Amino acid sequence: MAFPQSVIDALWKRCGGLCECQRTTHSHTGRCNARLSDGKWHAHHVVSVAAGGADTLANAEALCVPCHEKTLSYGG
Repeated sequence: MAFPQSVIDALWKRCGGLCECQRTTHSHTGRCNARLSDGKWHAHHVVSVAAGGADTLANAEALCVPCHEKTLSYGG
């Protein structure tokens, strides 16, 4: 499933244009904070829909493309 536009808009506002990734397995310490731009970021499910996650803001994070590609669920 995909996030509705209202969630994507709220996510963009919440992240302040910065990547929200905090994964310790990626090439940054703490929050990534890479600057996001149109078409260069993804809305990512924290808990996948297949695992019972919802298409809600509470289950969304804004990720830069490199961080999203490093997640185990990218493209799945």
